Amino acid sequence: MSAGVASSQLILLFSSFLLSAGAVDLVRRRALHRKLLDIPNDRSSHTVPTPRGGGLGAIAVIAAVWLWALVARRAQLSVELPLCIAAMIAVAAVGWIDDRRGLSVAPRLGVHLMAGAIVAALSTRLGWPWWIGLGWLVWVVSSINVVNFMDGIDGLIASQTMIAAASIAFLSSADGLARPFALVVAGAATGFLVWNWPPAKIFLGDVGSGALGFALVLLGVLAVAEGNADFVRAFVPLFPLFLDAGTTLVRRARRGERITTAHRSHLYQRLANGGWGHRRVTTLYGAAAIAGASVATVPGAQLRWMFVLIYALLVLIIGQRLDRLAAPRPAITPSLS
Repeated sequence: MSAGVASSQLILLFSSFLLSAGAVDLVRRRALHRKLLDIPNDRSSHTVPTPRGGGLGAIAVIAAVWLWALVARRAQLSVELPLCIAAMIAVAAVGWIDDRRGLSVAPRLGVHLMAGAIVAALSTRLGWPWWIGLGWLVWVVSSINVVNFMDGIDGLIASQTMIAAASIAFLSSADGLARPFALVVAGAATGFLVWNWPPAKIFLGDVGSGALGFALVLLGVLAVAEGNADFVRAFVPLFPLFLDAGTTLVRRARRGERITTAHRSHLYQRLANGGWGHRRVTTLYGAAAIAGASVATVPGAQLRWMFVLIYALLVLIIGQRLDRLAAPRPAITPSLS
């Protein structure tokens, strides 16, 4: 990679960081002025009223810079990529409505499915068969909702997004779109983290969490399509995050709980509320994501797969141990209806 390309990519990274930090601060000031605060309740992991919807600033920066990057690379411009950016904005929009006044599951899921269908269309344009596109659709919907579910303590999602996007940028080549797109997401997430690191001065909100979940999958699609990573390498840094969400979902379903209702039974929530605190738990999950990103860079397919399996096994063992040490899962509240 030439010095000119390296310097332009550093400029892209730091510009996204500065723009995001500034945009999030504007949203924070506006939220404070209009009293748009997240008031603590019995399911909250915070104790102080805090502005919400800060993800609006970060997502606005990501969308604007991505569009600029597409215009700057006219030769690679295709209808699916602008549509993907529009889909990310649509996911953010339904999240913003949900943040402001609440929104039922049906319209949110409809937008998520639409966003997944657009990514599926992009995957077919990139040469994958339709059934691979269907898999990407499912992964988009899953990622949007998992990231949303896991956005419950200060700094967690912003730091996970920063690390995962930086990992994809490192794996990707300089002449494709995956690296510059990933650098934008990493920079924007870091800019948001300035205001969201424990103790948070503003929360991401559904407007940010769902859109970041979408953005991470799109980065993975581009990285895999460009031949710089396979599916596992692209997403292994997020394995602990998705493992927490998946095991909690299965447990709640087995206990007969309504999985779409708010709760505090994720491992990260029980650790944070059980004495560890937000900073320590966010750092723990960040370290696990960095370990996953390191595994993704191991040279040689056979050696890398061995490290991936060791990493997954260690995450499972440590996760099980932490699950036993964490605060007990809240009991089901009997329905009176």
